[in-house]
Amino acid sequence: MMNTNRSPSLILTVVSLLGWTGAAMGGAHDVQRPPVKIAKPVPLVIQNVQVWDGTADKAVAGLDVLIEDGLIISISSGQAAPENAEFIDGGGRVLIPGIIDAHSHIAIPLGPKVLRQEDPSYVAALSVRAARMYLMRGWTTLRDIGGPSQGLAKAIDQGVVDGPRIYPSAAFISQTSGHGDHRGLTDPHPNVGGPVNQFEQRYTLLADGPAEVRRATRESLRQGATQIKVMAGGGISSDYDPIDTTQYSIEELRAAVESAEDWNTYVAVHAYTDAAVNRSLDAGVKVIEHGHLVSEKTLKRIKSEGAFLSSQSFGFVRIFMKGNEDLSNTKAGQVMAGTDSLMNNAKKLGIPVAFGTDAVGSMRAYEAGIKEFGYRLRWFDSLEILKQATSHNAKLLMLTGPRNPYQKGPLGVIKPGAYADLLIVDGDPLTDIKVLEEPAKNIQLIMKDGRIYKNNL
Repeated sequence: MMNTNRSPSLILTVVSLLGWTGAAMGGAHDVQRPPVKIAKPVPLVIQNVQVWDGTADKAVAGLDVLIEDGLIISISSGQAAPENAEFIDGGGRVLIPGIIDAHSHIAIPLGPKVLRQEDPSYVAALSVRAARMYLMRGWTTLRDIGGPSQGLAKAIDQGVVDGPRIYPSAAFISQTSGHGDHRGLTDPHPNVGGPVNQFEQRYTLLADGPAEVRRATRESLRQGATQIKVMAGGGISSDYDPIDTTQYSIEELRAAVESAEDWNTYVAVHAYTDAAVNRSLDAGVKVIEHGHLVSEKTLKRIKSEGAFLSSQSFGFVRIFMKGNEDLSNTKAGQVMAGTDSLMNNAKKLGIPVAFGTDAVGSMRAYEAGIKEFGYRLRWFDSLEILKQATSHNAKLLMLTGPRNPYQKGPLGVIKPGAYADLLIVDGDPLTDIKVLEEPAKNIQLIMKDGRIYKNNL
């Protein structure tokens, strides 16, 4: 058994003394100091586990996994370990890759109307809390598909706070009266002299016409987006755009796609309908978010063009709206009415559906997102869902090309050279995906980037 409790007191004391000394002597630039030496992490061997590599149809028992410098070095039976290695005995349990959420909004823990008025530091604190929660359920990577999560991503990467890897999209890009336009009805437009609040500054960029769309795309990239999110159709949470509306002309969408491609990355669009999805595909869009109301014909086109379908069950929305007997006239009701058809047709056509939650707007939504595993059992078996949430989502992340912040190795798989994002699970998620809905009970080890965040073994 490995003791993973590491006391930081000595390091903090050294850093504090160095900082105090520098201040007393007039600042860091006035003296020459040797760099602080940080000990290199020792190799780690996870022994006696059933390894499911993220792509296979079954796990392989009796294997050991050698991890060093945050990466998987080798996988074998009877692993020959370096002399200074530490060991964890998996006790024959299942080892799987960390979970990836392909559609998250971790920087939007409150609704748009509240975000305009709330203290930004409070909003940031909620996002930090959510990041820790995601990591401790075994979700080691988030593809954040709209919202200013780039600062949180930086803090996590630097070890300031604990959380999953984040692929930020920065600000949404929306037309006037599009899904990203959350102004009040009589609020003046920020692009024609109206006051700009923090929502218009950091959460959404209103842009009309190809020139404005190019500017907005470039601004999101400048802010640190790894991919671009464009609103191409009506949405549930916005007040002035019915679900059936098609947003942005093909010229405007092409402006976003071309600007993203200039940075060697891609555009994902919010779109529910055939019209919105087909126009987006005409413009060269690579990823469709949602798509709940598309026909089988449009799904066939998505498949033939090699685009990704990133959709959700919206099961947690049904829970929140329980007691509302008639949802048919609501936006949410319209979308949820198409979910069965979308998922069944996608499975029939062999189109992988990226695993995501679209949890947004409240801590309650983030907490409920873990139920996405079980909701998907209506259309997919446990193994299919697990592949969606690991290796398939990892392929989606790779569309970021050189904008990918994590270039050392692949994610979502267990193989030599891959990032050591690993979970040891009691039970068999390949046959019962719902064991992952109780992480406190069933996930015994959580590792991200070779660092252990939970070890109950």
